Amino acid sequence: MKKSNYYDYIAQIYDQTRWLTESVAEEVADFILELTCATPETSFLEPGVGTGLNVIPLVKRGYSVTGIDASQKMLDQFRQKLNATPVNLNLIHGDASQLPFPDNSFDVVLTVHMIHTVSDWRVFLDNIDRVLNPRGFYLNCQWITPPARREFEGYFQDILSKYKIAKQESQSIDTVIHKIDVEGYLQAKG
Repeated sequence: MKKSNYYDYIAQIYDQTRWLTESVAEEVADFILELTCATPETSFLEPGVGTGLNVIPLVKRGYSVTGIDASQKMLDQFRQKLNATPVNLNLIHGDASQLPFPDNSFDVVLTVHMIHTVSDWRVFLDNIDRVLNPRGFYLNCQWITPPARREFEGYFQDILSKYKIAKQESQSIDTVIHKIDVEGYLQAKG
């Protein structure tokens, strides 16, 4: 993976554009650990790990964390936060939609606002199912459009319709996200 991508260009400012402060990340980590009944042996995978915002608290607490990301510069930002890569952290520069791990490799798989970036979300979820231990946890957080943005998109769509641009040509993020039905997909698989 030598070519750069969008995330390479924004890596240095990425954290500044996110709401996840260190204290919020700690609280989220507490919730995840309690929800999954984590033990010191619990292993975590985050495809699309980026700068590590979601898993740094887990790494600092000694849990085994693997992160995979298509952006080397995002991974570099992650490493800079820790000053060195601890032995319990494995960072892989690669396509997060193609998980290069053996079956049943992880106890917890976490995806945060990234499923919309993979080419085939169903294949990606099949891969997550494959690498997740049978009694493991898949935790997914998808984009939630704030009301102000939804309102703006409505106005934008109205303006576009005046210029005879078909609404289906310009889908809102909500329309795209609703098509990614993780819960329904996993329920259908049992």
